[in-house]
Amino acid sequence: MKYSPLLPAAVLIALTQPAWAEPAWGSNCLACHGVLQPGLIAVMDEDGTADPDETFTGAPDRGLLPVFQVFPGHSKSLQAALVGLSEGDRYAVELKRLRFSGVEAGSTLLFSPDCDWPEWGDSPYYTQPELGYCWGEGPTTFTYNISTDDENPFDYFDLVFAVAGKFTDTGELFYAEEHFYLQLSWVRGDINCDGSVNVFDIDPFVQALTDPAGYSAARPGCNIENADINRDGNVNVFDIDPFVQLLTGG
Repeated sequence: MKYSPLLPAAVLIALTQPAWAEPAWGSNCLACHGVLQPGLIAVMDEDGTADPDETFTGAPDRGLLPVFQVFPGHSKSLQAALVGLSEGDRYAVELKRLRFSGVEAGSTLLFSPDCDWPEWGDSPYYTQPELGYCWGEGPTTFTYNISTDDENPFDYFDLVFAVAGKFTDTGELFYAEEHFYLQLSWVRGDINCDGSVNVFDIDPFVQALTDPAGYSAARPGCNIENADINRDGNVNVFDIDPFVQLLTGG
């Protein structure tokens, strides 16, 4: 896996989507019948880029993509912006592939959405693009907030922001999409889940070793697997030396 940090992009305003512009599980008809127009939608404010290892699952290798990172049990804002449309063009935005398995471990994404999304198998919400937004009047940036379950395993999920609509000057239907990853991860050694590895993790680490049930009860938003410093699948005495090395920079 390769990862490189990026500077954050401009902050986008979260929007409350009307009922007919909510994300849907299904694919829009225009994904097959609209003309593919690359470059009309872009992922924004991602945490960096990532290239996961798909060897175990056989998922498509999409190379280096934008990645949003979130701790299990925490929330994340997924953001996209439209570019290149003209006055009067009709459009609607969709967040796709939330039901797909993780690309590294084949995990299931456990989450709660920020709106009442249509259920799996329901009709796509923007089959008729003229019912969507109008460029010059509607929003051009979209933010969807996902609350992840604290039982989520570590994995990468290949999601898609898509836009479909109709060009006003030609009447042509169009479709565009942009893949990105949502990464469920912990900071190795961050036993108290405050986002840093420091001396304040020592007592929680000792508790994770000696009283796993007490650790989980005291920190319901944390995953004890973050104390598995050597990543051998167990939290035990063999994690002590690697933990000391993390603290001391060794």
